[in-house]
Amino acid sequence: MHLFNASSLFNENSQKEILGIINDPEKLRNRLIEVKKMLLKTYNFKVYKVPDDFTAASYIIATNHLTDSDAPLIMSFYYELMHQVIDTYPELFVFAKENCFNGVSIPKELMPILEMEKVFAVDRKSFGGSMSAMRAAGKWFAEGEKPKHFLIFSQGTIYDINKDRAEDIETGAFWLARLLGIPVLPAFIEQVVEGAGNRFVFGKPIFVPKDCRNFDDHKRIWLERVIEAQDELGTLTGIPAREAILDKEHQTRKTFKPA
Repeated sequence: MHLFNASSLFNENSQKEILGIINDPEKLRNRLIEVKKMLLKTYNFKVYKVPDDFTAASYIIATNHLTDSDAPLIMSFYYELMHQVIDTYPELFVFAKENCFNGVSIPKELMPILEMEKVFAVDRKSFGGSMSAMRAAGKWFAEGEKPKHFLIFSQGTIYDINKDRAEDIETGAFWLARLLGIPVLPAFIEQVVEGAGNRFVFGKPIFVPKDCRNFDDHKRIWLERVIEAQDELGTLTGIPAREAILDKEHQTRKTFKPA
């Protein structure tokens, strides 16, 4: 498989199978649960340093981004962890690029999956579009029982965390943390390779004061803590994180420029 594309589990046959039950929410949800379990097994996905209060406290998971399999794997881990402590289907609010919704990355016929999984589009080319996503996240957080969790890729695109700059980190996670009064939880995901062992490790939480008006320091701290988490894999497992490999499309950092 191409390193930056989603898992081979998402092939033509699996898409046809999903399309056959796309309008049956119960069957669709059960099939998605099966897929999540298969993903964790296929990728031998291991997670380290989960906060002791994770299942009881709300967090904004803010991680690096290296392949298209990142979100499905983290969502799969989230289900496995949370379904053990809550009676309802675990919902993780996921911020995703617009290509997931315009038929480029995911066929439009599969949109009911994104709706069921609380995946929300972010227009990175527009400040207004980004704020719309934040307002939707705030509305979702305000409704229903807590804890609630969010997933956001703070780099905004696939890129090597070791080559990133604090000034290029997106502000969304910190803006949302200030709005909701919950911490940002930095995390590092190893560049995943199907069929190999793959790892994910949490860093130390970042708290954003209500009166914060500039997130530059928080972006720097986030970058430092994600790299610390990356380095800690070697200490925790005896095996350093695999070196990131970028194709030509992702070798240039795509900065966020509000319209």
